[in-house]
Amino acid sequence: MSQLDRLLQRAQRGNVPLSAMFELTGRCNLDCGHCYLDIAHPPDEMTTAQAFHVIDELRRAGTMFLTLTGGEIFLRPDTLEIAAHARKQGLALRLFTNATRVTRELAEKIARIKPLAVEVSIYGTHAAAHDTVVKRRSTLRRTLRGVVRLRRAGVPVGLKAPLMSTVTGEVEKLLALADRLGAKMTFDPFVTPRHDGDNAPLATRADGEALARAMSHPRLGLVGSSLPRPLSPDQIPCALGRRTVKVSPTGDVYPCPTYPTPIGNLLERPFAELWAGGELLDRLRAIRVSDLQGDCHDCHQSGYCSRCTAVALLEHGRELGPSRESCRVADAKERALGLPGTPSSRVRLRVL
Repeated sequence: MSQLDRLLQRAQRGNVPLSAMFELTGRCNLDCGHCYLDIAHPPDEMTTAQAFHVIDELRRAGTMFLTLTGGEIFLRPDTLEIAAHARKQGLALRLFTNATRVTRELAEKIARIKPLAVEVSIYGTHAAAHDTVVKRRSTLRRTLRGVVRLRRAGVPVGLKAPLMSTVTGEVEKLLALADRLGAKMTFDPFVTPRHDGDNAPLATRADGEALARAMSHPRLGLVGSSLPRPLSPDQIPCALGRRTVKVSPTGDVYPCPTYPTPIGNLLERPFAELWAGGELLDRLRAIRVSDLQGDCHDCHQSGYCSRCTAVALLEHGRELGPSRESCRVADAKERALGLPGTPSSRVRLRVL
């Protein structure tokens, strides 16, 4: 077991919010069809001083890894001030951006902050694919220009893409593009509902066969591996309310980046007080594999389905019931490995 795995286990047992996602804004200059945010109705945003307070509170609670995300974070003029404050607090920092607003000057300023990485989503290697997803013209060109500027400034860049229907046929080309840019490329097989429960993003999902073909690419790390054994009944099914947390632009604190109900507001109560527990948080932390219902109970795919309690709640209204997307992706993983798979409408995975 690696040192990081041991750290994650200790955080899980001790309910330490080791990894935090801080949404600085709900505004965005793009309008991606699969986005989980309602960018047409962005929430209010906290001040710079309040953002500093959020970071200080998270650090005191044991957070080590912080992701600043949006919306598009560089629509806020103070994003680099907030990022610099996080680094001064000793946090390992990631920035999520579409890179369309990254100038040479901004890239050099980001380099001086020394983030672990700047992560940029990309949906194809040609404009027809990428720009259709983001619903803005000439976006791919501006995104790639921003990535090149970041790389020239010495910033580590990660490219990422959900395995949507428009992406599954582009895996090889996207990997080759990332190689040319000197960036790491990762794929996520999940497309989730919006956090307000709107299922519009689900129309962008790839079918099971296309998903299996994409995941069978040797560089995605699945081929040649073995699938994990089923989880034991007493195991904790996910990090919900334990080692991961999200803070919204208004200061609402969520038990994970996807769960739709906040446990309170960090601008109204100290984070340590919110995270200590309460009716919702205590109930979520008490969930074990044996509590899962329906097809999830005693499922042989539980070790590799990456079932998400929040997605099960958002998509099906039952946080203890099946997440059918998890079932669907698990089936696709089996087919990618040449196993018979389960011919159903179930399945899931997380990051390859």
